[in-house]
Amino acid sequence: MSEDNGMGFLQIGLGSMGKRRIRCLRALGQSRIWAYDPRVDRRREAHDLYGVEPVASIEEGLAMDIDAVLISTPPDLHYASVRDALAAGKHMFCEANIVTEGAAEFTAMARARHLVAAPSATMRFHPLYQHLRRLVVEDKALGRPLALNFHLGNYILDWHPWEGQQGLDFYGGRRATGAAREMVPFEFEWMEWVFGPVAAVQCSHRRQLDLPTDIEDVYAIVAEFRSGLIATILIDVIARYPIRDGRLLSQQGSVYWDFDSNRLRHFHADTGLWREYKASPRGFNMEEMYIAEIDAFLQACRGQTPWSHSYQDDERLSRVLLACERSSQSGQRVELQEEQT
Repeated sequence: MSEDNGMGFLQIGLGSMGKRRIRCLRALGQSRIWAYDPRVDRRREAHDLYGVEPVASIEEGLAMDIDAVLISTPPDLHYASVRDALAAGKHMFCEANIVTEGAAEFTAMARARHLVAAPSATMRFHPLYQHLRRLVVEDKALGRPLALNFHLGNYILDWHPWEGQQGLDFYGGRRATGAAREMVPFEFEWMEWVFGPVAAVQCSHRRQLDLPTDIEDVYAIVAEFRSGLIATILIDVIARYPIRDGRLLSQQGSVYWDFDSNRLRHFHADTGLWREYKASPRGFNMEEMYIAEIDAFLQACRGQTPWSHSYQDDERLSRVLLACERSSQSGQRVELQEEQT
């Protein structure tokens, strides 16, 4: 883990994720943290809980003796904060995006100023997905992946139950930044990390819950990957009990995993044996994944290890989301163009 080396940080956004990122910095020994949120009560809360120094504006925070900015605002507010951080000459980390504005602009700004521009890639830091990638990419233990079935489900009113309007008075209850919509690129990020780029999608998305919101709360997707893998993916915010599980069929075996038990099992046809991997023998705390992610960001800021997920990657994921929605509207399969290299 990283140790305090005198770096300074500005945390923008002090909702649940912003407070989590402050906890991550504290867990990594970082003590010089300023924090901004437009809500005064959140600034006071962050000060009382974590001892961070509140500032009254982003401009005030950027003027402090800081090296990096962490952005945990609603997705539709990311662009301005990312641009302002890079323009001020600060490394930046930003939560997962839905539709990325300015990917080329951010990349150029960061390159010109020798800065780290780090869009989040949280699931890369979960032990189950790291193990899955070892099996598929590094060890090629089960041969070529053929078919994937994956389900992410939770209940939107359980996301921010402390908010008003039946827990919907937050960005996940708005159409452009809907909770299910946000999770589509979030899940495709780790899938592309493990299985490579998506080539085409067919999708049906709609509103199923009778709640005071106009968001689509179910995305049912068939995705074809350039590798030949075909995936059926269900992403929803209607499940009354949280679900995150997957089944992968490969040439020489199968893999099953679920987050309820934090366990991954794989079967190898040649041996006829099952092997089991657990995220942690002592029980896995999800906070560890977020701490590991911020630790990797700090290492990138110090020039030790490059950040592995770029804004070009993020932009491609936004195109996958938009292709899913176009497919649902047209009832047709939608192909994604290959990027020119």
